[in-house]
Amino acid sequence: MVLFDYIFYRWFRLYAKKDDDPKMSASVIVSAYQLLTIINLVLLGSIIMGYEYPGEGYLYVLIVLFYAINYFRYERNFDVSELDERWRDEPESKKQLRLVLLIAYLIGTFITPWIYGFSTN
Repeated sequence: MVLFDYIFYRWFRLYAKKDDDPKMSASVIVSAYQLLTIINLVLLGSIIMGYEYPGEGYLYVLIVLFYAINYFRYERNFDVSELDERWRDEPESKKQLRLVLLIAYLIGTFITPWIYGFSTN
């Protein structure tokens, strides 16, 4: 959970400057990270094991499931100050590097199934 807490915290801090509900925005982004990670793992499993990649139907269930989990984890009675204490004094260079890695990971997990789809069709 530490990874997702960090992702939530960084996106929360980014959206806190310009969004009315930064908890919801950060929670949705954490859900996107989780969903895209699962999609890539299923894709990898289908390639390695040789089974057919499942259709879109399972995605709807996962979207609702991840959002519900993150809603209860981060939006309802969640105190961001706990995370603030943990990462507030993070060195600026480390913070920038981690933010670049988070964005690169999001882009990479988004593009991978897209590239696979183009290469197989």
